[in-house]
Amino acid sequence: MSVSSGGLLEGIKVVEAAAMVMVPSVGAMLSDYGAEVVKIESLEGDLNRQGHLFPGMPKHPEEYEYTFLPDNRGKRSLALNLKDPAGHEILMKLIDGADVFLTNTRQKALDRLGLGYKEISARNPRLVYAHGTGFGDRGPEADKPGFDGVTYWSRSGLEASLFPEQGWLGSTGYGTGDHPSGMSLFSAVMLALFARERTGKGGRVSTSLLANGVWANAIIIQARLLNTQFQERRAREDARNFTGVYYRAGDGRIFKMAVPDIEPGWPKVCRAIGRPDLIDDPRYATLEARSQDGHMKELIELCDQIFATRPVEHWQKTLEREDVPHSLVANYDDVEADEQMAANDIFVEFDHPELGKLRTVNSPFELDDHAKVRPRPAPGHGEHSAEVLAELGLDAGRIEELVERGVVKAGA
Repeated sequence: MSVSSGGLLEGIKVVEAAAMVMVPSVGAMLSDYGAEVVKIESLEGDLNRQGHLFPGMPKHPEEYEYTFLPDNRGKRSLALNLKDPAGHEILMKLIDGADVFLTNTRQKALDRLGLGYKEISARNPRLVYAHGTGFGDRGPEADKPGFDGVTYWSRSGLEASLFPEQGWLGSTGYGTGDHPSGMSLFSAVMLALFARERTGKGGRVSTSLLANGVWANAIIIQARLLNTQFQERRAREDARNFTGVYYRAGDGRIFKMAVPDIEPGWPKVCRAIGRPDLIDDPRYATLEARSQDGHMKELIELCDQIFATRPVEHWQKTLEREDVPHSLVANYDDVEADEQMAANDIFVEFDHPELGKLRTVNSPFELDDHAKVRPRPAPGHGEHSAEVLAELGLDAGRIEELVERGVVKAGA
């Protein structure tokens, strides 16, 4: 039977034919507010179910599919062979009754399967059709595969600004470009649902990893679009702003400050590091003075020496006292125990039938007058196949036949 949640989006039916992270994250956010999401998986399953096994990923003692959890909680899984006419017919019946269709299948494959917007909207004019891509809808690369590590991070110029003078960057975090891109697509879906309330018609919405990577880097790209003169990069010890580099405290922990309005911030930093005598020192009192005659290099060296004398907790307290923006470069133990995150429900708890009480990462927005529904576990592969097919009117014999023929995978 259908899931009834009582959330703001209760009654909104979503069919998600998408894999990995970007587009499935949209389904998860819709589910957070009560939409009913049926996830269509291949008979092999979403590759993201195997993400925890990728080289270098953290190892769970029970090999739980933790990479699959944040973007698939609260959904139902229907495993279908869409190349079989019977599997295709089942998907089309679901779409006929849906409000939203989510996909990141490449356009050529959608066209081969008869799942392009033109065909679908002719059957269901009220449907909001959401397509997430790597490189956008048009252009010579429109049908290329895209992944956030290369399309969002590398192609947008974001990584170029982070690359060290020597050495190499580590890998970007799993899904770190997918999630902000998914937020864009979620926003587009909600705008389309709002437009449908006014016009009675659905519509197609889309976004890409490429567009979102460029949007994330928009300010620096805007500089290039205006033909501004870019300054050469400098090594840390010769940085243009001593508050923009990383420092290592006496206990080895790394932290950084953020003081963009440096003139009024200068006295605060001096007091925080216990050197109020530097406030009026002619070598450092102004940005202009610090930038001349090697004074910025001297100041960075001095801060290195001072910060190395005490543990990071001490510097957090003194910087906090002087209202200097700063942060520890958090590791994942820090993130898990972060009281501020807990106070703002950035992690949410739910009951897992096998692992007991678990926490997962909440979607990053709240509506004061509309609570999210309580999370449910991510579904097993094909866990709800029989249930969903029964809702479409298929009897037990027909469902068993489809399973035996390899059109459907049921139970997990």
